[in-house]
Amino acid sequence: MQKKSNKIDKILDEATLLLQSHGDFSVTMRKVASLCDMSLSNLQYYFKNKDELLKAMADKYFQQCLNGLQESPTVESEDDLKAFITAQFSAVMEVSDMCRIFREYWAISSRNAQIESYLKRYYTNVVDILGDKLNPIAKDKECLSAAIALLISLIEGYSVTAHSMPVNHDGMVVLTHKTTLSILQGS
Repeated sequence: MQKKSNKIDKILDEATLLLQSHGDFSVTMRKVASLCDMSLSNLQYYFKNKDELLKAMADKYFQQCLNGLQESPTVESEDDLKAFITAQFSAVMEVSDMCRIFREYWAISSRNAQIESYLKRYYTNVVDILGDKLNPIAKDKECLSAAIALLISLIEGYSVTAHSMPVNHDGMVVLTHKTTLSILQGS
């Protein structure tokens, strides 16, 4: 069983690296099989087709992202909020590979209903996790929902536009902190 799990991990890792470095159209079953030193039929034993492979890649990749967010400390003060926002913006800057994979999945989702469903589920989970993290300092559920919507939009957008912003990284953290805090407090 461990051997099968190792093969699946290798397949998913190689396919994810291929997606990250060359984009969706370069991820073919033949190319992934070749990178994993296996025959196409052997790869198809684990994943019947590219959609199944993309689905499994999404499962693994999005779960890793959610686990990272889940491990963030709960926000219980203004200082905690600033530290949380700083960590999120820094992670986006440090993990440009992650952003590239997300952009590929967004592109795939425009023509693949399964991946579109995975992205929706992923963001629903992000909303839930952020709700748990930010709830202690939120005035009410409405303020919490608005702050979550703002943070997701800003952080996701920043992952694409950071290098073109007229405000530097630290300035974006301060601006986002002030705005998010104001929304959470209902002011």
